[in-house]
Amino acid sequence: MKQSWNQSSMKHENKRLVLQQIIADEPISRADLAKRCGLNKATVSSLVAELMDDSLVKEAGIGESSGGRRPVLLYFSREAGYALGLNVEAATVEAALTDLKGTIISQETFPAGDMAYESTLRTMEEALDWAQKVVPASPHGIIGVGVAVPGIIDRSGTVLNAPNLQWRDRPLKHDLEDRLKLPVLIENEANAGAYREYQTRPDADESLVYISIGTGIGAGIVLNGSLYRGQSGYAGEIGHMTLDFQGPRCTCGNSGCLELYASEPALAEKAMGAGLENCKDFDSLVNSAANGHELALSLFTEAGRALGSGVVSAIHAYDTKHIIIASRGGEWMKNAVRDTVRAKALPHYRDDLDLVFLDTRLPVASLGVSGLMVDEFLKGRKGFEKAKE
Repeated sequence: MKQSWNQSSMKHENKRLVLQQIIADEPISRADLAKRCGLNKATVSSLVAELMDDSLVKEAGIGESSGGRRPVLLYFSREAGYALGLNVEAATVEAALTDLKGTIISQETFPAGDMAYESTLRTMEEALDWAQKVVPASPHGIIGVGVAVPGIIDRSGTVLNAPNLQWRDRPLKHDLEDRLKLPVLIENEANAGAYREYQTRPDADESLVYISIGTGIGAGIVLNGSLYRGQSGYAGEIGHMTLDFQGPRCTCGNSGCLELYASEPALAEKAMGAGLENCKDFDSLVNSAANGHELALSLFTEAGRALGSGVVSAIHAYDTKHIIIASRGGEWMKNAVRDTVRAKALPHYRDDLDLVFLDTRLPVASLGVSGLMVDEFLKGRKGFEKAKE
């Protein structure tokens, strides 16, 4: 008998629930799975059989008996497929190939040559060619490509504005799916980082703000366990928060934006303007600070005060106890940031605040979009068939 739409939808949701529970609690028996999902044993056994047919769940090992036959334990088949995460920066495309639980299989950085859109598309094709050579054999192969971009992205995957890449109105999802012949997901770089941190930090509770500092400054926001994108999907542009109405002109067209005081290019420009010896870019500024150069340290302190003001606004706006900052200069900014937060945040907001400076050697944004791509895959591959043709 043909299933009604409601029956089909309920079955699909129940299958998602069962798979999520296996991922969260593996190894787990069918009986325990039924109890935790609130479903009867026959329904769970049927759904598990379908998941095993799809190579997403496997049996491995025997559990302890509570009376009667010892149960067979179920595991998530993390090696059933792989996702490619790409993080687009001004001069490079950072790539991370992961299994379905986010473990890095291989990673690589590809020089983009320039920021031109077509050039970057070719670099991303090169990254997929690399991934296809190193990916292990699996039932589902590479299930899709997630791409993190430092800019404003609409729900169709079009990059509306990425000032630091000089991109406007670029249909990135459409163009990449046409070239790569795989499902593609486009996400703001800071949102991708926030998602990764939320998924991997045991102390993240239900909300956090992730601030990414590089060529620009952006924030990814997790509220009540979900990425917060705002009404139109553009939330988190903290780098264009105005600190000084009379300040210098920003690439966005406004004046006195936070990016002009705490981003990597802004700091490098200030260092060169101040005559810092042997300073030609942000990397050399970091080296000077690491060697204890007083001018370099003072520039990071000044930037930390500006960043601290941005953090205070984020705390007041989102009422979160977790602020995570990803910056290559975090080591020399953190004291100024913390001092500013203590001085300016309202008392009940700063109590028990968890302010963390992240190790930026990890490819957080690439891992974040890889994880988001896996989420889309596991929700059901409806809507992806056309992209695969």
